[in-house]
Amino acid sequence: MAAIYSGIQLKLKNTRTPWPDKLKLARFAWISTQCLLPNKEQVLFDWTNHALTCFYNKKVEMPPEVVEGLWTYLDDILHSRKLHNVLSQGKTISLRLTVAQIINDRILDYTSGLRSVSFHTILSCCHGILTSPVLSVIYTAKYELLVQLLSRLCGLTSMQLRQQKYEEPLSLKAFEVLLVVLSNYLTVQKQQANSNRVFFQVTAHLLHPLLLLRHLLNTRVWTEKDDVKIRQNLSKEIRTKVDAVLQSALFLSDHLQSYKVEVSPSENEAGDRKSHIGKGLQGPLNTILTRICIHGASEEEEALFYAVKSNSLSLLFKFALDSFCRGGENKRVIFHLMAKLITALGFTDELDIDENFRASNWGICLLALENLLNSCLVGDIYNVAADRIQHGEVQFNFYRKVARLLFNNTQMGVPAWYRCLRALLALNHQILEPDLDELLSAVWVDAENMELRVRKAREALVSAVLQTYSKLRQLPKLIEELLDVVCRPAADELRPALLPEAIQKTLSQCLLDNPLRQNLEICGLILKRVQSCLLPHIQDETSDLALKVFSMSLLLHAVLFSFKTLDNSTPVPVVKQTLSLMTEMLKVVEDLLEQKLATKGPWMEKVQEVTLLLAHTWVEADALFQIHCTKYTSPSASQSSTLVDKALMLRNMDSPLGKLLQNLLALHKLKIHLLKSFSESSEMQKMAQFILNREELSVIHSLDQMWDFQFCNVNSSTYNAAHWFLVTSNLPLIAPYLDPNDRSVFAECMLKSLLQSLDASGSNLENTGISVCLISRQLLESPVLCELPEIFSALTKCIIKALFGLLDSSHMQLICPSFLTPPVENVEVKDEEMGMTPSMKRLKAIGLEMLYSVKMKSSVPLSKRQINGLLQLVKVTSVLNGYAMSYEDYLELFLTLLTLTSTIQCVEETNLSAFIELLKELFSVMASLLLAKNSQSILKVIHGSNLLEATMTTLFSRSSEGLFKSLDGPTWLSFLQSVQDFIQSLIRLIIDRKSSICLNLEKFTSFMVECNFTARVLTVDTGDLFSLQLHLVTLSALCREMMTTLGKNKQLDQALTHLLEKATAVMEPAIQAVLMGKGSCLLRQSFSVEVVTVMIRCELARASSSNDDGQEKISSMPFYRSFYQQILKELFPSPRPMDFLISSIHYLSAFHMAAEKTKVADLEDLHIEILQSIQALLSGTWMSLTDVKELEGPVKELLNQLMSNCSQEQFHLFLLMLREGLVAAKVEGGQCSEVLSAVTLIKLLACCLFPEHCSKAFWLITPQIISSLIFIIKESSKLPSLTRVLTVPGLEALTVLLRQGKAQISNPHQVIVVLGALQFVPLDSHCMEDYHSAFEAVHEALFAIIHCYPQVMLKASPTFLNCFYRLVSSVMHEGKQRSDTDRASEKDRESLLKCARLVERMYTHVASAAEDFTVLSSFMVAQYVSELQRVTLQPEIKAHLTEGIYCILDHCVEQDIKFLNTTLQMGVKEVFNELYSSYTHYHKSQRQGEEKYTV
Repeated sequence: MAAIYSGIQLKLKNTRTPWPDKLKLARFAWISTQCLLPNKEQVLFDWTNHALTCFYNKKVEMPPEVVEGLWTYLDDILHSRKLHNVLSQGKTISLRLTVAQIINDRILDYTSGLRSVSFHTILSCCHGILTSPVLSVIYTAKYELLVQLLSRLCGLTSMQLRQQKYEEPLSLKAFEVLLVVLSNYLTVQKQQANSNRVFFQVTAHLLHPLLLLRHLLNTRVWTEKDDVKIRQNLSKEIRTKVDAVLQSALFLSDHLQSYKVEVSPSENEAGDRKSHIGKGLQGPLNTILTRICIHGASEEEEALFYAVKSNSLSLLFKFALDSFCRGGENKRVIFHLMAKLITALGFTDELDIDENFRASNWGICLLALENLLNSCLVGDIYNVAADRIQHGEVQFNFYRKVARLLFNNTQMGVPAWYRCLRALLALNHQILEPDLDELLSAVWVDAENMELRVRKAREALVSAVLQTYSKLRQLPKLIEELLDVVCRPAADELRPALLPEAIQKTLSQCLLDNPLRQNLEICGLILKRVQSCLLPHIQDETSDLALKVFSMSLLLHAVLFSFKTLDNSTPVPVVKQTLSLMTEMLKVVEDLLEQKLATKGPWMEKVQEVTLLLAHTWVEADALFQIHCTKYTSPSASQSSTLVDKALMLRNMDSPLGKLLQNLLALHKLKIHLLKSFSESSEMQKMAQFILNREELSVIHSLDQMWDFQFCNVNSSTYNAAHWFLVTSNLPLIAPYLDPNDRSVFAECMLKSLLQSLDASGSNLENTGISVCLISRQLLESPVLCELPEIFSALTKCIIKALFGLLDSSHMQLICPSFLTPPVENVEVKDEEMGMTPSMKRLKAIGLEMLYSVKMKSSVPLSKRQINGLLQLVKVTSVLNGYAMSYEDYLELFLTLLTLTSTIQCVEETNLSAFIELLKELFSVMASLLLAKNSQSILKVIHGSNLLEATMTTLFSRSSEGLFKSLDGPTWLSFLQSVQDFIQSLIRLIIDRKSSICLNLEKFTSFMVECNFTARVLTVDTGDLFSLQLHLVTLSALCREMMTTLGKNKQLDQALTHLLEKATAVMEPAIQAVLMGKGSCLLRQSFSVEVVTVMIRCELARASSSNDDGQEKISSMPFYRSFYQQILKELFPSPRPMDFLISSIHYLSAFHMAAEKTKVADLEDLHIEILQSIQALLSGTWMSLTDVKELEGPVKELLNQLMSNCSQEQFHLFLLMLREGLVAAKVEGGQCSEVLSAVTLIKLLACCLFPEHCSKAFWLITPQIISSLIFIIKESSKLPSLTRVLTVPGLEALTVLLRQGKAQISNPHQVIVVLGALQFVPLDSHCMEDYHSAFEAVHEALFAIIHCYPQVMLKASPTFLNCFYRLVSSVMHEGKQRSDTDRASEKDRESLLKCARLVERMYTHVASAAEDFTVLSSFMVAQYVSELQRVTLQPEIKAHLTEGIYCILDHCVEQDIKFLNTTLQMGVKEVFNELYSSYTHYHKSQRQGEEKYTV
């Protein structure tokens, strides 16, 4: 045999042996354990290497399949367990360098388009070599070979990334191999002794490929076709490795002197430059820039390479900053380096545009410039004083050149252009100050209306300018410059609004912090410009001039309405300055009001707008100053009202803004009258009517046009929204002075807008912006409307009128004529003698007419348009607050809805679904109205039983006519539910108001019993089950309400018991008819189960009210048992609807109670059967976590019922059942549903009330349960997919055990082990839902421990705080600021905010217990600031965490603060000092102030 096997080697070397045979022999030699070739592994490696080398050197020829087989053979060997075992034993095996070269060449061929063999196999071979420390020596020992491999792999992956438009999927293997190569290369690079050699190798071969790859990874638009592993993990890891390679190769500290020599412009460093020649790198920066400034072969490639260069320059500068500028050193070198990099973007040394620069590159160029300037800002390399004193303002002059570059080449449509200017402003405001007028013109006054991103960047820049000059206390200077720009001749008359919302908000904030004198100075400056620009030229009628003055008037209004008002503490000189300003302003307003403008047109409109705006500003400010400052006396108190009157006398006002300002002045006049002790109501009524302007409201259009609260944006399309907002926001002031006609017009306009809003969006309004529709909806839902009874009544009457307005009046005259008759016409002497008001007589007549119409089966036919119109009106009605309605309005609305429900009829079958929807909405609205306080008035108009009978008669009539035959199951069930809610609410009203309870209920029960018999006969004859189902729904509602009344009155109980017996007697045959009928498929199984459950509970209620043991009272027990058995069959074998499961569990609970009551023989078996069924249900593989959560409530109720009289044997059996599920091994075995079932039952069982013997048994084995749960948590936490499914429920069960066992768990070790389990719960899930559930579960467990076991918490405080720190750290990581593309959804942000609130809450609880371990307070603060230093938090997240840590700082004494300042590292110390400063300024002072008044 040895001879045979030894011949294998000879045959492999023999040139006559065919290559396919050689390959087979080689495979056999590797696999066979009996092949005893000496050093077999090395021999086979050498043979494979030789074969591949010969082929690729073209010394031999092979078929393609043999070449493919050789690579596959090599790959199989490299990844085999056998080779791994051989290498792990220390045996030396080596590959030849030619293999590495061949692999490198094949990668190059593939990138070039030559694809001869399976490239995936070659990459797999490369991966196998590099992941083996022994075999990877062929690359790591030859640095240049590894560089070549990395360069070619970068080219390969870059080629794949660039081919996105060809829709070819990315090769996962290529990126995996690239990451392995990068890791190996980084290790080898760090081991190189000669840093210059590394620099030249990287710049010559790797720099551009790596930067291109990084750029493509950053800018790729990832799609679902891309592999998730590449998108989420590999791309980030590769970018990190690339950064590490470049930074360590190009910016070593050893190279600093070389860079310094190259970029330093000083002549006195010439000697250093000469001495350095030959010692280090020559022109390293120039070498780098030469390598990255590559020109493309085409337009597309040229644009790509410029983008790579631009993005790379800011990255390289960041590397240089991190490497050379640690501790604030070498700032001057860094600056000169940055200057060179900025020049490399395509500019000359003087920062002019290079002749080869393309205009299309501006966007990318400005982004790079922005990043460079921001890095400069973050690195703090610009010290203004040092630059001016020591370096002759070198940096300042350079930044001035950058500013001029930006202004000379304005890119108004590029957001980065504005951000670059903002960065220069942040460096030093003096950089932009020489060009301040140009800046204000370009970005503020003359800026064009642009897209959202550009507008945001522009507004951010203007806001930054305002904030900067506010801090410098130079706002007057800035405003003066702004006024100069505004007053210049405009290139275009249509200038944008001077004060958009964002800029106005910033200006207001700046003015609040600004000294009052300066604010008054600003107002004076604006007023002087208005005087100089407008008054001398008022007859010139120049529209451009009017627009400018209007802009300045808006600015004056914004300034006066923004700074703090005068008060009694204001110094007298400031009051005098204010008085002088107000006097001058009054003079201007009066002069404008006295002007007589000859011609109409835009000029006149603008002048009137300016006049009214200044008048409104003056009277509001004057009134405010008078109210708050007694030192201030109005320039002319008598002239204030005269001024308003003159302004209101400006007629023929066509300008929308002018009309709005007149309304504001009228409102001011109304407020002034209200402040007086006596005022004429006629004058106030006149002002209120002027503000409302019912002529305009009656013809209002554009109800959905949005308005942004800005005066400058009030025009013909937005005026309606602005006017409606003014009216509604001041409704409490003007409503008392409106006559009925005004209120009616207001209500009609409001209803019209509400209906239009429903037409536009289906059922609800979109809460974006302010429009007439949105304002009306918000007013309808707000409590303000409820507090205005006249307006509310007008709206209710308007809705009633609209409901009848859609119907044919001739039909309504026949059915219910009293609706169309005013109340006064119904007055009769007899009624007056009886004390009945005309309105009550009318309403009673309506009720009688409605009952008569039902009896006579009268109807009103409806078209499709009428049905849709009524549906919209009913939806609006559903939002009305029934508690706010007057007695008469409530009754009229309810009777209107009831009449509609009883009489309307659908004439077209095509509209049937909309008609059923209308009926459903009508029943729902009536049910909600029955909950209001005036609901008892209904029973004074119509007897309760008559109302119930009329409703059911109509429904039975509709059913017999076949109205419901074509309905699908969900629609029919939804309709039944609305009917049931209404019937139940009405019966509850009869019972609660004690309105002849026995008489009404007995009459209605008898009516239903008689109708039930008729319906069953009809069902047998026609197969129509709808009437029968309506009977069952109604009888169920009737029985439920009667059951809730039992036990209050003995005589009443006897009557109700009789009625319950009467009702249940007919329900059993009815439900059996439904179950056997063909139409039962329309109903869900839950319907039948709920009905039978009601029947059982009725019988139980009757049995409980009787004196005997109840055995003979439950007569239908056989029927209930058969139903029970059917439920057990259908409960868990396969998926079932959730409503069926919930109703079935309720039925099991009721049936068990009935079984206990009747003392059935097999009660113990029944008990175990139910428990086994519930466990099997919860263990179902189809049950999701959401389903289990939804079933927890019903199952808890059932367990309480089962455990209340549980025997010791039954309880023991149940615990044994649970023990089988609490096995951690089942998690690994994939039986998670069984484990979840046991965990859920344990959690619910802990909340049950046990008999004493069961309670002792349960809490005795609780330590074992806790241990099992901990093992389950540990096992499930290994798989991220099980976090929410099993880990969190297990933790919730532990928390419940801790809370419920507060008095029973005495061993502290049982609590401490729970703390240990919390360490295993993963808090790094990619899914926010999983993260939030895990976070909340850990928090609740910690809260249970701190609340129920404070002594244990103190004993194990380090472990407790470590668990809590995991929460803090995770919420900081998740709550860090992210880019726009990586920003979380609104739902995720809300979940994260909840987590932050929980952390704040826990901090407060820890702080309340911190008095017992104050030593750890400083430790908690140190942990917090250390984590805070690493991330930039979202403001709302930071706010909650900061409030929480403040509570811990309350317990830090001075010694702790000194300790923290001493031990914390430099960066962390700065964060702590900032935190402690804000704590001292805001929180500590407030707390001390509160303590001052605390007893």
